[in-house]
Amino acid sequence: MKMNGRVDAYPYLQVIILFAGLGSVIGGLIVQLCVLLIFREADFVQISYQPMLYVGLLGFIPALLTGIVIASKKIWRGDHESIRTSFLIGFVTSAFYMGAIVIYLGIHSWVEIAVLLAFMFIVGLFGAINSAIASCIALPKVCKSGFDITSKKEEDSYKGLISTEC
Repeated sequence: MKMNGRVDAYPYLQVIILFAGLGSVIGGLIVQLCVLLIFREADFVQISYQPMLYVGLLGFIPALLTGIVIASKKIWRGDHESIRTSFLIGFVTSAFYMGAIVIYLGIHSWVEIAVLLAFMFIVGLFGAINSAIASCIALPKVCKSGFDITSKKEEDSYKGLISTEC
């Protein structure tokens, strides 16, 4: 995409859409597999698609927020901290999103606050795992070019031979 005479290389919209789509679908599938492991006698058709649908719809908003934050920070897949950063961003957005929902429903005692914090931690961890998995798929790769001239070369023996002046 070309903006103001320069090439913008980071695919913001693609990262946001992929995180929103993949994060919610991955979360729904993980919940579906957990439900299948808990209820071993039931099969996929007996359990139905409801857990996948509910978690997918409920997880769409934090996955979308995670994608927006990751795209705004321009996180790439090739560097070492990308999975750790997306894990942390996924944890924070999921935990605060679930905390906001529970607070909106109402808190009436200290016990409910403790339950809220535990629930926020569990849902945040779940969102962080989803974000780390989605980052392996949705983030663009870092491209290293052999003609990368951004770093300064220490010994350039052709420095005096090549002249840019006419």
